[in-house]
Amino acid sequence: MICKEIPKVLYCHIGGSGTWGCEFPEEVGFEGLTVLKTGMEFETPYGTTVPMKLYELDASVTADHKPRQVLYCPFHGWAHLSAFNETPSERLFWVLKEAGVKYILADGSGGGINPLLEPGDLIAPTDFIDYTKRISYLEQFNPLVTRMRDIVCPDLHDILVEEAQKDFRRVFRTGVYAVSEGPRFESAAEVRMQWNAHCDICGQTMMPEAALARAIGAHYASIYLISNYAEGINPQWEKTIHAIYEETAPKIGRIMIRSIAAIDPEKIACHCDDNLVGTNIGEHNRGV
Repeated sequence: MICKEIPKVLYCHIGGSGTWGCEFPEEVGFEGLTVLKTGMEFETPYGTTVPMKLYELDASVTADHKPRQVLYCPFHGWAHLSAFNETPSERLFWVLKEAGVKYILADGSGGGINPLLEPGDLIAPTDFIDYTKRISYLEQFNPLVTRMRDIVCPDLHDILVEEAQKDFRRVFRTGVYAVSEGPRFESAAEVRMQWNAHCDICGQTMMPEAALARAIGAHYASIYLISNYAEGINPQWEKTIHAIYEETAPKIGRIMIRSIAAIDPEKIACHCDDNLVGTNIGEHNRGV
């Protein structure tokens, strides 16, 4: 259903394979949550978005004791695997900018590169290396050069980790995310290269989401399930990842809801807003 009006909300949950194994948020079982709208699609300059949901958390569960509405986008805005050749992130973030979103939490999964990571662990990365070759539309969201310092909001990151530790025994609170080119998975040689570059997890979604969040002036943090060992890390491991997804999805869903509820805008003390600085590249070509 194409919606003519974009709701004004401060909070967004970008769902991924971390919550893929359940119908979110209906099957999570969270008291104080009401689904307001489903099937919301929006026309954007980059194309039509996937159907989204709008839900509300009542005042009894939020940090500021006020009800808050949350926009939920499933599976990073991808409608299908060939979305890598399209602009799902740009469609989503155009909507988020129009909605006035300021706080974004994302979930997902990835392959464990660091031998310390095991399937079933959670990791909240604090940095990334982007190995993709996608065309960047970043300047269309903000003309300033987008600085990547502390790309993950430390305040939102701490909330995510704290909530995750309530449900998972092993939660890694730092790490480097290798952003790979989809829709295929990485080769063993690519994983060795990423490990040599000090990456801990490989996946396909942290970028361009993290940069687009900064470009629209929003705080961003994400958490990922280790669904499998990255190619070549543990050749003897042959378990299916689907069982892990189905087992952990409701727990990760509750972590995401509790984390959004725990955000208190009055207590956010990070410097994310200071990192949209520098030259307007539309006016100065820096001598190139």
